[in-house]
Amino acid sequence: MADTKGKESAAKDAKPLPFASTIEKIKDKMLQITEGKRMGADLLFMNTYMASLALASASRPEIFAYSSNRKEYISAKYITKVDTLVKKWSYSYSEALSIVAERTTNPTLQSMLNRYANAIESGVPDDDFLKNELSTVKSVYRSQVEQGLELLKKWGDAYIAMLLSGTVIAVTMMVSIAIYAPAGLDSTLNMSYGIILCICVFGNVLMYQSVPDDPKTHGLKDRTSKEQQTIHAMERIIVPLTILSVVVLGLLGVSAALIFLLVGVLMAPMGIIGFIDDSNITLRDSDFSTFIRSLGSVMGGQGTTAVYALNTIDKKSLIALEPLVDSVYSKMNLGLDDKQVWDKFIGESGSNYIYKYINIYLDTVTLGGPPEPIGTVVGSSMLEMVLLREKKDMHARSFIVLLAPMHMAMAGIFVALYRIMVVLTGSVAQMMDKFQAAQNAAGTSAGSGGGISAGAVLGGGMTMFTNFPEKEMGAFVVYTLTIITASNIIAARIVGGGDRYMYYFYTALFCSLTGMILLVGPLVVGLFFSPEALQNMAKAGGTT
Repeated sequence: MADTKGKESAAKDAKPLPFASTIEKIKDKMLQITEGKRMGADLLFMNTYMASLALASASRPEIFAYSSNRKEYISAKYITKVDTLVKKWSYSYSEALSIVAERTTNPTLQSMLNRYANAIESGVPDDDFLKNELSTVKSVYRSQVEQGLELLKKWGDAYIAMLLSGTVIAVTMMVSIAIYAPAGLDSTLNMSYGIILCICVFGNVLMYQSVPDDPKTHGLKDRTSKEQQTIHAMERIIVPLTILSVVVLGLLGVSAALIFLLVGVLMAPMGIIGFIDDSNITLRDSDFSTFIRSLGSVMGGQGTTAVYALNTIDKKSLIALEPLVDSVYSKMNLGLDDKQVWDKFIGESGSNYIYKYINIYLDTVTLGGPPEPIGTVVGSSMLEMVLLREKKDMHARSFIVLLAPMHMAMAGIFVALYRIMVVLTGSVAQMMDKFQAAQNAAGTSAGSGGGISAGAVLGGGMTMFTNFPEKEMGAFVVYTLTIITASNIIAARIVGGGDRYMYYFYTALFCSLTGMILLVGPLVVGLFFSPEALQNMAKAGGTT
């Protein structure tokens, strides 16, 4: 009996979760999109590694075995499948490559596997094929990045235009509510939220698909740069503190301007440190191509070990890398383990490119490969990626430089119009109350011929501005600006790239701008648009 109950409970537990298949499909689709964005750069890494192995006179089984062990490459799992089919199922390399290519959804990887299979069938030596394939992959990657940058320029301009259109829609709804005071206010505001949210999501998705993926940091947990260590230590305190502060201040009814400014101030230290680290990584990557070429040339030309080569190469051109290279040399000169020294160099650099390419160089040279040709191959691939990154960064800077003032302009227009509506409706209501009180005191009715009605003095259209829902529209302004601010933070991170700490930088930037507009906007509007000025205008109109 107990066994039966146990089986029944186990059967119940084995039931699939609701929408489990849908969730899995979404995960698979997201994985395909992520792999597709990263595959171009990943294949350049992998082909550089395989070409370097061929220069080290590695056999075909060694090339596939070593490549499949590089788990930091996305394409390594496909190489592992090929290696498994050959070693465990006795397929030839040509057949295994063709089988894996048929089951691959990424067209770039599929094309590369098919070309390799055809080359093996044709009897082309691996070193010749991999050398030519590396050139092909460079051209394909360059074309993909340049196409992505062209799309980025178009979608970046389209995103800003769509966001401005969303702001115009929100402003139009605000004016319409002030004039007509519709009964279904909540549905009108929700429709505006939905329109702006759809515009923001649509624009960010389009830019995410078009922008070439470029992870700058290596993502190693045990070894990081000094700036990354500082950020990781700070975010454990600042991020929870920021979330708690926003919740508490929101419940206490503190001004939204102060909340935005507080978030900007709290995020600013991590954002600034992250920006410094991002800039340092860019400079280190630019120096690394020269460094690895020089290291290979000295090691190959003089037949020396790495420690002597590090002492010989000219470090004057390695402005950003010089402290790290000096650290490597001093540790090696003391007789410390080479692998641990280079691992520390990778960690302190914080760079994804350095992490990938220095391992390619060290692995293949350790296998007995010639340092000079391998250094040339690695440096050439690195230089290709660095130059394309510089082009991408140029477009990203122009987009962010345009996005920040546009954000201020949209927020400023929105806040200024709201304050004008508040002042206008308040002044109209006060003037109508005064006229009504004056009429009642004189004992005249609003429709008598001897008296002056409030509607006649103010004009029939002005009576439509007396039912403006100030509280609801104030919340509408804050919620709309929150959506736009969050969208611009995400858009800047998508286009600018970098590690997740760049979110802190853009959060500090755009939240500070939003808070300043919410704080300063009403003061500026008050200088040029006051109730007294409107009352004086009404009196002047009444006397004439």
